[in-house]
Amino acid sequence: MDILNAHDLIRLADQRGGTRISVFLPTHHGGPQTERDRIRLKNQLRHAQHALRADGMPVGQIDAMLEPGHRLLDRVGLWDQPSDGLAVFLGPDGPCHLRVPLRLPELVTVGDRFVVRPLLPLLSTGGHFYVLALSQDEIRLFHGTQAGLEQVELDGLPLAVWLTMPRRRPQVHAFLADRGGTGGRAVFHGGDGYDAKPLILQHFRRVDHALRDLLAGGQVPVVLAGVRYLQAIYHQANTHPQLVPAGIDGSPRDTSLDQLHRRAWALVEPLLRGHETAAATGYRTLQGTGRTSNAPDEIFAAARQGRVETLFLRTDTPEWRTRADREPLVLLTDTPTPSDQLDLAAVATLRHAGTVYAVPTARMPDAKPLAATLRY
Repeated sequence: MDILNAHDLIRLADQRGGTRISVFLPTHHGGPQTERDRIRLKNQLRHAQHALRADGMPVGQIDAMLEPGHRLLDRVGLWDQPSDGLAVFLGPDGPCHLRVPLRLPELVTVGDRFVVRPLLPLLSTGGHFYVLALSQDEIRLFHGTQAGLEQVELDGLPLAVWLTMPRRRPQVHAFLADRGGTGGRAVFHGGDGYDAKPLILQHFRRVDHALRDLLAGGQVPVVLAGVRYLQAIYHQANTHPQLVPAGIDGSPRDTSLDQLHRRAWALVEPLLRGHETAAATGYRTLQGTGRTSNAPDEIFAAARQGRVETLFLRTDTPEWRTRADREPLVLLTDTPTPSDQLDLAAVATLRHAGTVYAVPTARMPDAKPLAATLRY
């Protein structure tokens, strides 16, 4: 699974010009469905190929552009350890693929920019969290949703350097004891007066720094799991604003993934729902005061000016839905459509440190597909 933070999403959205393809599809965790996921990606690439041919792109150029996507079909590790969704971006700057813990729509877009809106729920505090598992030997990071936990693969990322806990340094102390009789005295070795806390605290400060960089721009709760001694030291080192005060006591190694998830979800559910509910209530309270808007043009302009504090947008708009009688293909136009403005408004809001909630219709604070609370 890959972590996507606000900076990553902004970077993708800023890549413009030339021809760019965005591919989204749901994936499954093993079993016969995995082969169907491969076929689904192959079909998505075929849709893009047909669109590029219709646009007059030479066959050789089409093949070169889609080749990184076709290589993914044979990438064993990708299909052996899938997440809930796969996003693939193909463009002049090189390919990028993301395995995400989110059930993505089946969608492919072709145009001069990437589409990022299907990934926006990953940034919201409305439904996901992290568990940082601390044990004597190692540190592990899990991504969680209401459905379950999944370990985050951190190879190649700065946090990976600090996943191994510092080794304890025992000190041997010698002391004399009188054995009695004519044998004189014997020397005994033992005792361990070494205090590991300063070393662990220093290590946890580095972990905290690397974790903050990894979660940059995301106000996502983090739950600690570990013995109370380690949790207490980590709280001293922590600077992440959403570290949950209560943690999961006990060794994570002795706790199953399902148990870890149940205990973590009980801690974070009130927080996750609370932030979103408070934002929705705030929107409704401010309606009629000039501090809210549901007009795409007005919201987009306000977001670019840094005036949007909180943005709600629907994740179940029509172009995300796929039907058996229609190809899941969207051709982007030079002039932004109302749908494009949802993407643009979301990215602009994030760029100015606003909060974005990508939610289904039932959780929108307004009947419109876009709703914003303004800073002024």
